[in-house]
Amino acid sequence: MRDLRIGLFLGLRQIQQASLWTTLLIITVILFTFLNLVALSGILIGIVDGALDQVRSEALGDINILPLENETRIKETERLIDELKTYPEIASFSPRYTGLATIEANYKERHSLSDEPNIIAVNITGIDPIAEKETTELENIVGEGSYFDSTENGYILIGKYNIDRYAKQFGDVFNSLDNVYPGDTVRVTVGQESREFIIKGIIDSKADLVSVGVYIPEREFRRMFNRADYNANQIAIRLKPGYDEKVIRDKIRDSSLASLGKINSFTEDIPKFIIDVRKTFDILGFFTGAIGLIVASITIFIVIFINALSRRRQIGILKAIGITRRTIEFAYITQAIFYAIIGSGIGILITYYILLPYFQQNPIDFPFSKASLSISLNGMFLRSIALVTVTVIAGFVPAWMITKQNTLDSILGRK
Repeated sequence: MRDLRIGLFLGLRQIQQASLWTTLLIITVILFTFLNLVALSGILIGIVDGALDQVRSEALGDINILPLENETRIKETERLIDELKTYPEIASFSPRYTGLATIEANYKERHSLSDEPNIIAVNITGIDPIAEKETTELENIVGEGSYFDSTENGYILIGKYNIDRYAKQFGDVFNSLDNVYPGDTVRVTVGQESREFIIKGIIDSKADLVSVGVYIPEREFRRMFNRADYNANQIAIRLKPGYDEKVIRDKIRDSSLASLGKINSFTEDIPKFIIDVRKTFDILGFFTGAIGLIVASITIFIVIFINALSRRRQIGILKAIGITRRTIEFAYITQAIFYAIIGSGIGILITYYILLPYFQQNPIDFPFSKASLSISLNGMFLRSIALVTVTVIAGFVPAWMITKQNTLDSILGRK
């Protein structure tokens, strides 16, 4: 215990007597190493999390109800909806109806039957415009034109990847309509029945699930597809803030509603490849962070080694008057701990009070996601502990190398 107290005293004295520029250099190296650990891995994970958040907010909601196995529709949808209204945790929900159709544009301009038609096959979704607006952000991602007015009829929303000028950047991946804009008329055909719709807006989302979609009001969908019953193909549910989706999912599953449809939380509907991509980015962040730690430890090792080497004679004198090697080593460890705590502490403050709020307000606009910094307070503390550990090792090794030399050789400055 005496060795620790003396070592702590000597370490603090050395910090006070150290060059200000040397101290600032070491703290700056540790600060940027910490920011590299946090920012790079946080942005990589943020890319995937941003994409998932968009799918949640624009398409699937917090809980998703689908038909049971071997069923095409949710049973007794009207009863199910009445039951959902009794759950205080549910903010809103949107029943959806889906069916296959074809959409043809510029058909009035065809001069003969031999002209190639401007036509695509799509999955059309019938929605209640008001319920969908309350449940998802579909209204906010209409890039051209506008969202449905619930009092109007004969309008359609088309996802951007169904439009040639957006889809052509992906080559032939998407079948698309050429030369189509809001206000143009298209012909929707279901079986033998065709009907004209005016394009109300074009949906511009980074989530492919949404940008390949086509939407019409539910009442018009039901007429076109001869849907006499109200049994939906999907119900998206949005919860009130503060409620855990898994807890509410289990609550619904434990009720009689479980016999009407398959009830999944959003995380259950995430494709496996998305989870694999997130794990891959996590590993990439780990390796790049590890390289940063190694660079930082080498820098600190060199600085402390040069410092200890210049003080070799003083170290020899300390040993000669009875100060143990362990005490001197602990003095240098104290310096390393001081630098690491100050550097990582500043890094935590910058991350928590500057970087996180900034990226929340100004996410990075990637082609398939708007990414903010994705890291928790616990994650920052774990990275700071790793940084302190590496710094302590980098401070101990040069001290150990110098103090193990013969005392007389150290005092006389001999090798």
